[in-house]
Amino acid sequence: TLVQVLTGDSFHSFMREILYFVPGSWVYFYSYIAFAVIVLMNLVTAIIVENAMQTSANDHEQQLQEKSAKESKQIKELMHIFELMDEDHSGTISW
Repeated sequence: TLVQVLTGDSFHSFMREILYFVPGSWVYFYSYIAFAVIVLMNLVTAIIVENAMQTSANDHEQQLQEKSAKESKQIKELMHIFELMDEDHSGTISW
């Protein structure tokens, strides 16, 4: 019955009967619908935001790894260039 109210599944038939005995009960049912909809929308929004935050964190970690690998490659290339410039293998570059 409350599930029928929440989903809007033909709750008007028993609602009319309840309204005959308790005239103000419509306030309860419509308040229930409004509250449940807000809770469900908040839950869906929280799930979407959490998923986006995890994806963002994973992207940030991957970017850091790529940057570190690129820097390591550049350092190796520079070391190779300096080794080629050091003709007498003394560990220093002279002009």
